[in-house]
Amino acid sequence: MDADSIRRAYVPFVAALREGGFAVPTEGWPVALVAAHVSRNNDLISDAAERVVAGERPSYDNSAAVDDAELRSYADLVGSLAALGDAVEASARRLATAWEALGETNGSYLLPALIRDGDTVVNDGPIPIRRFIDGNASFHLDLHFAQLRALSQ
Repeated sequence: MDADSIRRAYVPFVAALREGGFAVPTEGWPVALVAAHVSRNNDLISDAAERVVAGERPSYDNSAAVDDAELRSYADLVGSLAALGDAVEASARRLATAWEALGETNGSYLLPALIRDGDTVVNDGPIPIRRFIDGNASFHLDLHFAQLRALSQ
């Protein structure tokens, strides 16, 4: 990936949020929490990347991006689905800028990462930070876009 492809990857997701028309799921996150998760997660990863560029050696923990109460609070603060779309778009731009700023040398930094999906730990170890960003803007985003499509009415 590159910075432009990261930004472009989020365009359909953001457009769907702005369009609206989603059902409330019988289980799992409603669309507002999915959007809040994507935005918060992008910002947490961007923060780690920006800290690497600044010479720090951060770690990543997605607990703030998967906590229902925190996501609900964030979604309520941001407001409408269209506003959440704006927040996702801004977080995607920040993520792309951070990816670019890392460059080749910093991009290989092994970011200690603790990643949870609900109560399940799916990763507890280092990930090259640029590869992490690439996966976030592809595999991870695709999973959540599938959630949106499943809730489209």
